[in-house]
Amino acid sequence: MRVEVTRYRKRDGFPTRHWAVFVDGELLVVTLYRKGAEAVAAALTGMNDACPVRTRDGQGDASPAPLTPSDA
Repeated sequence: MRVEVTRYRKRDGFPTRHWAVFVDGELLVVTLYRKGAEAVAAALTGMNDACPVRTRDGQGDASPAPLTPSDA
């Protein structure tokens, strides 16, 4: 299971101030704050061995380092 925390973008590609959590490429939740999205990702990954990935802006490759609790 791949959990990603990214900036939420509208269908037309317009960036918003919201943050999204995707599980295996499918949208799970949209939050207003990054820490809220990271809390959802942490709750999901605490249930199994999955590792959340924070992307730079919701597009392209993931950031080089995986998300850790100290980044929050």
